[in-house]
Amino acid sequence: MTGLIRCSRSAALVLLLFAAVMVSAQTQLPTVFTSYETVKLADGIYAFIPAEDAGAFVSGNSVLIVGSGGALVVDSGHVPSVTKKMIAEITRLTDKPVRFLVNTHWHPDHVSGNSLYRDQWPDVAIVSTPGTQFELTRPDSLYDDLTEMNKYMPMIEQALASGKGQGGKPLTDGDRSYYTEVLAEAKFMQPELKQTPKAPPTVTFDKQMVVDLGRRKVEISFLGRGNTGGDAVIYVPDAKVLMTGDLLVAPTPFAIGSFIDEWIVTMKTLAAIDATTIVPGHGPVEHDKQYMLFVTQALESLSQQAHTAVKQGMTQEQFQKSVDMAKFRVAMAGNDQTRGNNFDQYFVAPGSARAYREAKEGPLKDEN
Repeated sequence: MTGLIRCSRSAALVLLLFAAVMVSAQTQLPTVFTSYETVKLADGIYAFIPAEDAGAFVSGNSVLIVGSGGALVVDSGHVPSVTKKMIAEITRLTDKPVRFLVNTHWHPDHVSGNSLYRDQWPDVAIVSTPGTQFELTRPDSLYDDLTEMNKYMPMIEQALASGKGQGGKPLTDGDRSYYTEVLAEAKFMQPELKQTPKAPPTVTFDKQMVVDLGRRKVEISFLGRGNTGGDAVIYVPDAKVLMTGDLLVAPTPFAIGSFIDEWIVTMKTLAAIDATTIVPGHGPVEHDKQYMLFVTQALESLSQQAHTAVKQGMTQEQFQKSVDMAKFRVAMAGNDQTRGNNFDQYFVAPGSARAYREAKEGPLKDEN
């Protein structure tokens, strides 16, 4: 997931955010986006799992993998002060230097703490696919939380001051609570991000890179496009631990800018890996592939419905109004209103648009 706003090149997410605010703000939200749980996965392998947050800002899972000669970390988080806590915990868990930091993809909630690892371990190699490095270094980079905060925070403040949201609709008490939560998180994050320089990947690989940490090898692979154009997965064979990045996200998936048909193929390759412990990009640690297979089925349903709609001559608007993902929504979100709205806004809406375009145009060039 990309945090508050994906970026100026993805105005669709901006609209989704404000739509989600207006439909999901019926519950008083706890401030949990700065907390995480440390979970021991195996000897020398620890996951840092942020609490599920219904606010605008989320942070991806991070994982520490320790060998006899050094350590590797998967993803650096979104909130710099939380990343600093994780780094301090890492230094308590091991005296080995972090030699590698792997970015599973470009989204800010997975890479915003990169420079803090570089500060702590100046020789750290920041690793990603070429696609992720490209997105984090291009002049019009998608990675720019601060620009979007500066643009959209005044809109939220105006909504709270006027008591009206999009289209002049009066805010409910729930709407006010949600807007207040969004604004509080943004104001907390803004100064931290200003003080934290960006640190893009310094090392890339095309298909696979095997890292020897000393009596422990780590496989870093690109299995194909999916959630983004450059998703990396990380696997520790001796412990059968797999880290998926945002190819797999719980409790509901994200599909903004994704490649639906290719994602299906990538997920099937992912499922073939001999893993008994799975760390998704967001959500709790998993110990079977049931959810992974269910997400694949949801992607297949989107794709099949889109291809059928194109054959029947439906427009994209008609398809998006008719697409039926109710079975998956119930299974993933249950009766939780916020999860349900996230499923609708961040998976079905963008995913159906991407699936329709793929069915009509063929493979998409990029994430726009």
